[in-house]
Amino acid sequence: MSRTPALAGLILATVLACAADARAQTVELSAFGGLGFGGELIATPGYEAVPLQAGLLYGGSVNVEFLPRWRFEALVMRQVSEVRGPTSGTYVDVNVDRYMVGILSQERLSSSFDIFGEFMLGATRYLPRGYESELWFTLGVAAGVKTFVTRNLGFRFEARGYYTPVSISGAAICGGYGCVFGYTGTGTFQGDVTAGVIIGF
Repeated sequence: MSRTPALAGLILATVLACAADARAQTVELSAFGGLGFGGELIATPGYEAVPLQAGLLYGGSVNVEFLPRWRFEALVMRQVSEVRGPTSGTYVDVNVDRYMVGILSQERLSSSFDIFGEFMLGATRYLPRGYESELWFTLGVAAGVKTFVTRNLGFRFEARGYYTPVSISGAAICGGYGCVFGYTGTGTFQGDVTAGVIIGF
């Protein structure tokens, strides 16, 4: 009889350990930072294209495994950028916010590394300081590598590309100082490279 509690405790500990292993493979939280580049706005009048300057970005993501090697992911990020202002020598600060969901597929590269690719869709919001923001539908792709240094802690490195199909018509941003910025008529391409920390559970 005295062995029963010890045996029950051993069984419970084994079950909990197996559950912990399963959870470590199920959900991943990531915080990342990097550099965003590309894209342009249109300065009115004249519809002159003005490029977005490369800028630092930060964000986070969460993904959940729904099939072996397949994950559903959601991410948000903000890039800090600027464009030439309406007069010579001036600049307007622009925040570029992205809200994306995607399907991620990964393959084991070695015992320590996984490679992955991802297709995403969502929205990009351009927020020029002092003017109204605009939200546009966005498509994205990504590729990268992940490595875990412990069961629950790892690192993620990746590159992403985005295409935002937008229209000039009705796209000018207007504020208290008049309409100054619109968006490209045929769409705009942007990209980023990031590094992040993963917590898995």
